[in-house]
Amino acid sequence: MGRRPRESTKAEELEVACRTLGVPLTIQRRVVLETLAARDDHPTADDVWEAVRVRMPDVSRTTAYRALDTLVGLGLAVKICHPGSSARYDAKTRRHHHLVCAHCERVFDIDVPALDKLALPNDKSFEVTDYSVHFRGVCAACKEES
Repeated sequence: MGRRPRESTKAEELEVACRTLGVPLTIQRRVVLETLAARDDHPTADDVWEAVRVRMPDVSRTTAYRALDTLVGLGLAVKICHPGSSARYDAKTRRHHHLVCAHCERVFDIDVPALDKLALPNDKSFEVTDYSVHFRGVCAACKEES
């Protein structure tokens, strides 16, 4: 039987992307990516910075923010924006969609394959290259509190 190729880690993807694009591979970028990849709660930039400071107490907020922006630019993270809230980040770069709680603003991943097949009218004035669907509502924890 043939062996399945192992999936690359986010750290390996970062090394390849930096080497390919000539971007310096810094320890701060690596730690920010590792921190983000270990989470599934779609943290804000401040959440990431606070978690990174556990491993690197001297890292500045600006450095963490710039590292996140670089990771987004390299395609290793995505910035999730929704109205009325701080931008959030996700290391999952494959297309997926979200549930957003209107009370606590937590963001949850949802996997609905039918949403991946949305067809928009063919409009020559705008080319869609990617999309994400966000549903707003109330999460179970907030419903319990009400």
